[in-house]
Amino acid sequence: MKFRCERDSLVEVLTTAGRAVSSRTSTSMALGGVRIEAVGNHLSVIGTDLDLTVHVSTEAIGISDGVCVAPAKLLADIVRALEPGAVTIESEGDKVEIGAARSRFSLRTFPVDDFPSLPEPPQPATFLPAASLASALRQVVRAASNDDARPLLTGVLIAPEGNGVRLVATDSYRLALRDIEGSDTFADTSQILVPARALVELQRLSALGSGAKETTSSGGTGDGEKHQAGVVPTVGLSIGDHDVTFTAGEVKVSTRLLDGNYPDYRQLIPAEYPNRLHVGKDSLLDALRRVRLLVRDNTTPVRLSMRQGGVDLTVVSQEVGDASETVDADFEGEELTIAFNPAYLIDGVEAVSGDEVLLETVDASKPATVRAAEQTDFRYLLMPVRVS
Repeated sequence: MKFRCERDSLVEVLTTAGRAVSSRTSTSMALGGVRIEAVGNHLSVIGTDLDLTVHVSTEAIGISDGVCVAPAKLLADIVRALEPGAVTIESEGDKVEIGAARSRFSLRTFPVDDFPSLPEPPQPATFLPAASLASALRQVVRAASNDDARPLLTGVLIAPEGNGVRLVATDSYRLALRDIEGSDTFADTSQILVPARALVELQRLSALGSGAKETTSSGGTGDGEKHQAGVVPTVGLSIGDHDVTFTAGEVKVSTRLLDGNYPDYRQLIPAEYPNRLHVGKDSLLDALRRVRLLVRDNTTPVRLSMRQGGVDLTVVSQEVGDASETVDADFEGEELTIAFNPAYLIDGVEAVSGDEVLLETVDASKPATVRAAEQTDFRYLLMPVRVS
């Protein structure tokens, strides 16, 4: 195998596929590598840990066809360190050579037969608007649990909802929920539970346009849709019995689905909120970050005393001291003091789109909701912390 590719393009391909490669010791050394295959001017790179697989395709100048399995991280680091310009990669026997300008590297490869044989994912049957999906992942994935002892909560529920799809994640302390309209092709699909780790990798893809504003569409993927150059307008889903594949441009992210019944999150959402605090997002975030400086562990809450005209933020740390700050706001309801984990509250406020935040509460013991003042497609439920 021998091909030539621009350094920056090759770095992106190797890095993207390499994110699926496990850093943990495995019985198969080949799982520490990426499978590189060149056929004509088509280059395919695959990384996997058997639970998560990332398959990236790109164009290259093909010189001779072939395949090799090279150390994922080391190869990416070497290519990244090369001077800008064309990079030539050639494999023969148990070695792969990397050359650019006056630099030459030679690496040992893994046996190709030791790399897992992975089935080709089926063609996507369902499509989601890419910009909306990117925004939803940014808002929702943060609420998934990192505790492997509760595997169901490490996933994100994706389920049909009305004329669209709903994403839900919770770690039992907070819950994030986002509805995506314009994805009615998902309506005939059963709900799935996708590991949050796979969605984090999907969120990182430059093709998903996670940094772009949401697009406007006339439906479908035709000329009526406006989207940023280089950003795919839709993401395809291929849902199998035990796995799902997301296709974004030339990248396919496949993962095993989590098996089990997701908690009934609907019963956690209060039917109505008598108290509403309308506040500027940046003002609230800045104040939260300042008073949080005195927090030294996860047991120290931030107290919010809501009243007409504003909200008073207070942190009291027995070991360090105390901090307080007042933020101007509009408040409707009875004066209330409620306490939250400051990290979780900041997470929720950061996830809100727009400049204004609405904090809705029932009382000091029931879940509160953080959402945009003018939008209802995203909600972030947060359990209060009981304080004396």
